[in-house]
Amino acid sequence: MQSAYALLDFGQGRRLEQWGPYRLIRPDPTTLGAAAKTPDLWGSADATYEGEKGKGEWKMKKSLPEQWTVEFADLQLSVQLAPYKHTGVFPEQEQNWMWARTQAKKSEKPLTVLNLFAYTGGMSIALAKDGHFVTHVDASKPAITWARENAELNAIPKTGIRWMLEDAALFVTRERKRGKRYGAIVLDPPAFGHSPSGKTWRVERDLAPLLENCCALLSDSPAFLVLNGYAHGDTPESFHRLLTGVLKKQRPELSFDIDTRELDLVATDGRKLSTGTVARCGFRK
Repeated sequence: MQSAYALLDFGQGRRLEQWGPYRLIRPDPTTLGAAAKTPDLWGSADATYEGEKGKGEWKMKKSLPEQWTVEFADLQLSVQLAPYKHTGVFPEQEQNWMWARTQAKKSEKPLTVLNLFAYTGGMSIALAKDGHFVTHVDASKPAITWARENAELNAIPKTGIRWMLEDAALFVTRERKRGKRYGAIVLDPPAFGHSPSGKTWRVERDLAPLLENCCALLSDSPAFLVLNGYAHGDTPESFHRLLTGVLKKQRPELSFDIDTRELDLVATDGRKLSTGTVARCGFRK
């Protein structure tokens, strides 16, 4: 089944995207140096996010539904015109969902998965759909509510996902003290953020200790670990060094292979738009 999302064009600080039946224009500063290839197509957009992130608003050519469903492989995900230019899905993450599902299928039994900064639940739902048990952690109540709606859209059993409205770093620290273990861990931290309690997250300060705690939570025979990054200094090389160093320090008994790369969206004309960096670590038995 084809994904109902498509990156139609990008350039001059914007993206033109197809989200199911609707076309949207959203700002993207990473595209400032690129030229749009199909300028005539941009006039067909149904809605445009205008203004700076956090200060802008959606301008609609016609009335759009409050929310609609978009297909990503066999997943159904709810999309809406949310604040801060968001739609509720980061489409580049689909490749991570598919990779994680492939890795998880190598396990002889269902995995217990820890999904941190889990947002609206694409990864959680992808793995729970295959019978794995996911602990979904996010500090945003609206994101958790949205993720629950996505779980219902995909008929995920209530026992498939444990919902935790908590700060990821604090949750991991407590889980380590409790002696909890997980067969797979996914981290999708922002470069900067803050929890409802006011606690700040700075990736350059907080990522390494979080990774150390996560590695301690891995089971004796884990399946995989996925780490996404969006900070300006994140590169495939820096991610490889970071994850390799933490794993060798915290879990020297584990054998693993790490693939690091830019996380790209591919436009319909074949051009690639980098949206961040990802490290995918598969553990050898």
